[in-house]
Amino acid sequence: MKTIKLLSLCFSLGITLFLASHAYAIDLGDVPGSSEVLQRGKQHLQGEGAVTPDPMEGSRLTEVLMQQLGVTQQQAEGGAGALFQLAKSRMSARNFSALSNSVPDMQNLLAAAPANGTLGSGGMAGTFRQLDLSPDMVQKFIPTIVQYVKNTGGSALATSLSSALMGGMM
Repeated sequence: MKTIKLLSLCFSLGITLFLASHAYAIDLGDVPGSSEVLQRGKQHLQGEGAVTPDPMEGSRLTEVLMQQLGVTQQQAEGGAGALFQLAKSRMSARNFSALSNSVPDMQNLLAAAPANGTLGSGGMAGTFRQLDLSPDMVQKFIPTIVQYVKNTGGSALATSLSSALMGGMM
């Protein structure tokens, strides 16, 4: 009888510990701003060096665009800057601020966009032509930039950026 009670108690304790350890589990990817906090924590634990669990996360966006799309640095910076200018005009100040925080070289990219940017003739296609890029490159830049932002700023921010860019390419 004692053995059964002891086994029952151990079994109950085991189930209680299992349930307690899983009761507070959450997906931090769903919590706004958690990506940045986790990134800072990882950097703190490893010292000043950057943490790069994803190859795109540790690279500057310009480098990612150059590598994946075969464009020059000037084209990568100008194209990304033009798209970010469009996003800035369509996103809330709060969302664009979060976007800027997820792209370390945002100010340089915005400054690298062609002078007449998205307001020039031909819309985004015209802007890309100024960079000696074909208009179809807009369709290649957008998913690359959105994926980069997803890796550095999270899914919600990437979705917000994607929504801001839809419809403003031509």
